[in-house]
Amino acid sequence: MFAFFVLPLFVFSQEQEEDETKMVREIVSVTVDKSKFAVPTPPPVAEDHHKKGKKKHHEEEVPPPVADTGSSTIPAPSSEIAKRAGNWLKAKSAKYTKANGSNTGNTVTCNITFPFKQKVLNPENEADGQITMDVVIDVKEGKYRYTLKNIKHKGDKAEISGGSIYEKLPECGSMKINDLTWKHIKSASYGDIQNVVDDLKAIMKQDGDKPKKDEW
Repeated sequence: MFAFFVLPLFVFSQEQEEDETKMVREIVSVTVDKSKFAVPTPPPVAEDHHKKGKKKHHEEEVPPPVADTGSSTIPAPSSEIAKRAGNWLKAKSAKYTKANGSNTGNTVTCNITFPFKQKVLNPENEADGQITMDVVIDVKEGKYRYTLKNIKHKGDKAEISGGSIYEKLPECGSMKINDLTWKHIKSASYGDIQNVVDDLKAIMKQDGDKPKKDEW
């Protein structure tokens, strides 16, 4: 009886493991200006002992600051990186649309959809439709990890959908999407992936707190 209950759970957990060969994933380090983001060190406080054991506190004379000869940057706080990820989630693009956005503070997720239209005269297959993908941004101090996964072709006609671009043959079969068309779909998908990565990295380099419109 014990083996009967354990085996299905083991199989289920194995199925939930992500296949990293079918996604785009990268860890990116982020540094910020130390003078802006470093936590200031409070001045030291000295204690004077007077009669009857009472203590009197006063601020000790602070010596002149010592020149900082170290790096001018520090690893970005996770809160700052999270703000930047949130800014990317809210940013609009003329190339694709975002949907089902979520921001937990440490993780930002959304679904992305690109229109797909074949760029050939008299295409052999009616494969126009969409390229879809899921985007996940995980945030830690000094770095973030982005993941693009579930990258698929979805045809305007449901019966002509290629499915995962990482498969050798389209989901609907090679009779409905031939090898040449499938190569065109994959090529367009790789371009779409790069567009998302470029947009994301550009925004993640910008300060999380954007200047107000009246500032100059």
